Amino acid sequence: MIPLTVRHADMRAHAGEVSLPGGAVDPADVSPEATALREAWEEIGLEPELVRVIGVLDDVWIPVSNFELRPFVGTVASRPALIPHDAEVSAIIELPLAALFDESAIGIEEFSGRDFTVRAGTYRYGGVRVWGATALTLGMLARVISS
Repeated sequence: MIPLTVRHADMRAHAGEVSLPGGAVDPADVSPEATALREAWEEIGLEPELVRVIGVLDDVWIPVSNFELRPFVGTVASRPALIPHDAEVSAIIELPLAALFDESAIGIEEFSGRDFTVRAGTYRYGGVRVWGATALTLGMLARVISS
């Protein structure tokens, strides 16, 4: 299971979008890995001490927000109880790992924003569309798993 978040519709950045837990480095974070673990704790209640970080994927630049994402991959020994953080996360979607390999769920779609139109890879699961940096990151994970 891969935990995805649905951001509140009234957020300043990436409102209503589906994403992986994550965010910016705080001065107290000792490493990018520590940032990832802290953000997962803050956004979905995943206790850092339960996570075994097993790798890191390629960095992803997000042009719309000029943010560079460093995706870490971690595992837990048993299914954790996840709780959405009220201020940022409106819901948690538990994406089965098998969904990354379901050809019927993978596609390319066109998106329009204020000043742009882009075609991007997508995953669809349970009526939810995952695209952009999140879909790219999930695609990298799928590729690593299948290698």
